[in-house]
Amino acid sequence: MDGLKRFWVWFKEGITEVGYNLYEAWKNGYYPFFIVLLLLSTQTYGQVTERTQKQAKVIENRTQSTQRYTPNNNRNDNYTPNRRIQRTYRPYYYNPNIYGYTPYWNPYRSWDGREYIITTDSNRKQSQRPPLRVSIGVLSEVTTQQPTIAPYLVLGGKTFLMTQYHWGGWNSFPYYSNIYQWEVEEWEDEFINTQTQRREFVIGIGTTMKRISPFVGVGFPTIAKWDIYMDETYTLSSPRDLGYYSINERKQTKANIKLGMIYGWERFEGIVQLSMFEGLSLGDGLRLGIGLGIKL
Repeated sequence: MDGLKRFWVWFKEGITEVGYNLYEAWKNGYYPFFIVLLLLSTQTYGQVTERTQKQAKVIENRTQSTQRYTPNNNRNDNYTPNRRIQRTYRPYYYNPNIYGYTPYWNPYRSWDGREYIITTDSNRKQSQRPPLRVSIGVLSEVTTQQPTIAPYLVLGGKTFLMTQYHWGGWNSFPYYSNIYQWEVEEWEDEFINTQTQRREFVIGIGTTMKRISPFVGVGFPTIAKWDIYMDETYTLSSPRDLGYYSINERKQTKANIKLGMIYGWERFEGIVQLSMFEGLSLGDGLRLGIGLGIKL
């Protein structure tokens, strides 16, 4: 009897001490893992109830939201913060006197990450890489034969490359490769004119002397021609095309020489060029071109 009484006193003191320690741990925000296991069951033999499960979820949520900070705990050494990329300040100092007060590039541009500053300190600017020259524009060649229009591109520095692609004229009437000249004459169809189409690729090289940039280039034109006739019966062509149809397609590839000059302002440039020597003489294929461009 005395042994049972002593056991009961020891048991109550133990339960009281455990309960007090658990209360102090909960009060200080510390929840040992065995508490979660303890609260997942309400009976010694593992009978689980809904209330016990919900209490475990509450404790788990509090544990995750109130964990104490431990230095270097679960730290990802490979983490790199998402910093904003900042462009490097790269000033370019130039003396406008050597460019005729206007350089070959656009001094107001910002796409290359540079700021262009006027200076007369030659030592400061000699160590810098020269700016890139980029300009685009439209050029038209006028002639008594077939006018053309062409976009052009200038790329480089003080010495630069130029490319052009010309086109002009077309044949919008139905073409018949199976109709011969003698058949047309037999039908007595009226001859209207000769349609001409010109396509030409040009590549050139030039240099810069203050505001003026002379250049020389070579063109490779392809010229196509058709004879246009009128069909009074509107069988070979519709009334919308006025009865016109084409035969006798001829194509010819040639070469010529182009001499030109670019005159630059701050943001714009004008271009003039002369095309010649498309045949054996100077006057063969003589063409005058005028255009306007934008300095990027």
